[in-house]
Amino acid sequence: MDSMQRWTLKWAHGEATAQSLGGMLAPVRFELGGGRSVSPLYVAPWGDDDRWPGLLRGLRGEWPCLPFGTVQAPPDLPPGFEKTHAADACNHGYGANHMWHLVERAADRLILRIDYPPEGEIESLERTIESDPDAPALNVSLTVRARRGTILPFALHPTFAIPDEGIEVLACPHQAIHSYPVPPEPGVSRTLPNQAFASLKQIPTACGPMDGTHLPLSEQTEELLQMVGCQPPFVLRYSAQQADVLLDWNPADLPDALLWISNGGRAYEPWSGRNFALGVEPVQSFFDLGRVVTPPADHPLAGRTGLAFRAGVPRTIRYRLSARPLTPRPASHDDRVSRALQ
Repeated sequence: MDSMQRWTLKWAHGEATAQSLGGMLAPVRFELGGGRSVSPLYVAPWGDDDRWPGLLRGLRGEWPCLPFGTVQAPPDLPPGFEKTHAADACNHGYGANHMWHLVERAADRLILRIDYPPEGEIESLERTIESDPDAPALNVSLTVRARRGTILPFALHPTFAIPDEGIEVLACPHQAIHSYPVPPEPGVSRTLPNQAFASLKQIPTACGPMDGTHLPLSEQTEELLQMVGCQPPFVLRYSAQQADVLLDWNPADLPDALLWISNGGRAYEPWSGRNFALGVEPVQSFFDLGRVVTPPADHPLAGRTGLAFRAGVPRTIRYRLSARPLTPRPASHDDRVSRALQ
């Protein structure tokens, strides 16, 4: 088994580390000025552990998934959903589960690459992680080279930390939200399956609406929701750090965001009831099921079949992760009087 390598990029407004496994990016620290900083990307609580297969060995932060999604269809799909077979056994794609190598390391950027198996449609992935010299921000690009023309489910997989003090999910303008066709974690997930709704503040459950705009949630659960027609940036507020964290991408490439709310709901190892994270995954796919499930033709997401790649024509996807300090609200007259009376 190849050993893990990590490379760190430092600049005036922060530092960021990328690793060979999955090309994953984390941790990232953004400096906000005045001695304040925010580290928004998730690192799995079990750290590096070679007992686990594939991407679980060092799960963290952000990475690209091609082809995106699970390789095993869930049981008990609703009527009209058909199961298909994935062409390989790598959850979230070969690149998420294998080692990338460092192509270039400069003062302001890291370039990583992975070559795919010779029998597949995809030849290679190359990603550049570049610091913004003027801001707490990273500009990231992924270039995909294909051997043969193909359409594959694709997603980026930014996964954000949820500290004990919580975060606020400001999200982004969108058209609708769809719940997973089945409970993503049977016996644990609370959202009613195969539903469409308008707001994260009103997620439908058997016990009434659940507010997904403040995390962590009060009860253990695991949820997968597809936010359709996103208009990025997607914004998370880390109030304890007085920071907003923004994820921006081109919705012409990736029209939706798949939200993975991991709220301590997986009791089995390595999760062990201790995993709290929010995946905000810009996506062109039917949930994470595009490789193994075909939805009914009249499902609103039936057209989310993936990105097209042409033989010999590189395709580049660009995105940006940044932070900005919250501006304190000026104290009103009533606020000042209230404090004086305390």
